[in-house]
Amino acid sequence: MRFDDTKSDTLNLRVSPSFKQALKAAAEHEQRSMVNMLEVLVANYCDANDIEVPIQRSALGTRATNSAD
Repeated sequence: MRFDDTKSDTLNLRVSPSFKQALKAAAEHEQRSMVNMLEVLVANYCDANDIEVPIQRSALGTRATNSAD
């Protein structure tokens, strides 16, 4: 699974300092941003658990496509 949407939604999270440090350490280890690390983790979780995420329609009404690499 990939999140190919344009990054336009905002999500504010309140997390413990230890969670933030763990996320930062994992992201640095993978040479990713913390946001990208969360995206990768959630995408992998959905793939591993057969969770299908609905495709959002763009503002123009065209469907986004999921592309397999």
